[in-house]
Amino acid sequence: MKDTAKKVARAQRQAAIQMKLAVRENEKALQQRPKQSKHNYLEQRLADVDDINGELAEWIHELQTLLAHTLKIEDLISFEDLRIRETFPAIEVAQELLTRSKLTQFYKPKSPPQWLIQLLPFLEEQYINRVKKAELDYEITKKKHEEAENSRQVYLEHLKANYEWKKHSFILDIKKRNAEVDELEAAYQEAEESAVAIYNEMVLERSEYPSLEEYQYISYTNQDKVAFTQEFQVAYIPAFKQLVIEYELPAAKIIPTIAEVKYDHIKDEIHGVTRKPIEIEELYQDIVAAITLRTISEVFAADLAQHLDIVVFNGFVQTVDSTTAKHIQTYLISVQATKESFSSINFSNDKLTCLRNLGAQMSSYLTAMQPVQPIVDFKMIGAKSSPQENIHVARESF
Repeated sequence: MKDTAKKVARAQRQAAIQMKLAVRENEKALQQRPKQSKHNYLEQRLADVDDINGELAEWIHELQTLLAHTLKIEDLISFEDLRIRETFPAIEVAQELLTRSKLTQFYKPKSPPQWLIQLLPFLEEQYINRVKKAELDYEITKKKHEEAENSRQVYLEHLKANYEWKKHSFILDIKKRNAEVDELEAAYQEAEESAVAIYNEMVLERSEYPSLEEYQYISYTNQDKVAFTQEFQVAYIPAFKQLVIEYELPAAKIIPTIAEVKYDHIKDEIHGVTRKPIEIEELYQDIVAAITLRTISEVFAADLAQHLDIVVFNGFVQTVDSTTAKHIQTYLISVQATKESFSSINFSNDKLTCLRNLGAQMSSYLTAMQPVQPIVDFKMIGAKSSPQENIHVARESF
């Protein structure tokens, strides 16, 4: 069930991203119209500066509104939406395949008049030969017609058989999918730990974060435009009604080091104005805090069957150990929130204040990646980090 769940959640998120991309491309096209008519080089350069600064400002705004975005979204997962209610389309067959072709009628050559045959006897032999040839040609035509008709019927039967096979497979897939949804829903309602974990994975998978795909001038790395990987692990501990989330945070490089660009008329150069380190640190603090509060908010808001009393969030970044050159997880924040305490949070307050009120442990210097100790060690949960064995399909299927 886990696979199916994740596919649906991811598809919903991708659909939202594609819609946003389409809107942005349309806006770009409209903006390009006046620009294409400009022949003045200086105007073009200044327009480029405006475009770059516009993207920088828009991306920073996206980063600053991560928490506000989710507060407007319905986080509940509808099991009914996971079920397939489609019907298999009717078979489409070309009209020429449905219609039996007509065999041309045999026309016997007309015999010369008898008086002419008596006058010219050789005409009788010629006539007999013409009749034989006409009969032979007709037999060939008749045979070709029968072969074509047989081929048509064989192809039509093959087409129908293939359609029935696809229809049968479609119906079986629907039954299997809907049975899996029924199984997941029943297991979730019964608070089975694997089902509760899968349900909350779907919630987090569906969460829409800003994408750099729509930006021309900004990229997370030289090759990558994925700013938010949305990689995580979820474990549910039924005895405490506790959900533990291990969440990969974006690195500080998600924040452009260039605050704005300016055009130097004398040198004919566009150069960047470097963002101050303190500004990067403060903005990165805000991003980490927003992702933390947002993630906890999403799972609590989606708690359809009231299975969650406590949520633990451990946020980490992927780094490389300088001594071993191995990839390690450096935890930058860890917080445990009860539903009661979290529901009393006033999100109009500063995000860091909200986290302090929850007793969060947060790195004192995030951009330097000073680690904190997780409140709950995910590794100590053991097999509960992936408790999907008794649910027959996995999140990817949805």
